[in-house]
Amino acid sequence: MFLHFIQEREHREAFLELAHAVANADGFVSGNEKRYLQAVRTELGLEDHLRVVPRHRELSEVLSGIQDQRVQHLFFLEILLLAYADGDYCDEEKQIVMDMKRMFGVPDETYEAFKSWAIAYDQLKTQGMQLILNPIE
Repeated sequence: MFLHFIQEREHREAFLELAHAVANADGFVSGNEKRYLQAVRTELGLEDHLRVVPRHRELSEVLSGIQDQRVQHLFFLEILLLAYADGDYCDEEKQIVMDMKRMFGVPDETYEAFKSWAIAYDQLKTQGMQLILNPIE
């Protein structure tokens, strides 16, 4: 959704790696998560990027090059959207989000605002699909 704002290729690749880690956190990549990952590749302009899961690095290593607060917030919000994409915000995903929160120094109030927005966005997207598939006549 907001990934097109990421300018540096290193940051785009880091986000893709992070997205794969979150999608695989529960050991299963749902259809919604697969579609999200494909959309991420496209939005980041990394369609040619390897379609296999990138090598596993520690979260701190993946995020170490992200110093700009706006980019950090973008990463954080987009990862929340992915975590809610399959309707199952599992403990492993929560742990990654909470680790990001700590590493980026995201205040509790900001975290709650981002989380509420991500949940509302997911609900609106679901409602939109219902309207398309089952229109009110």
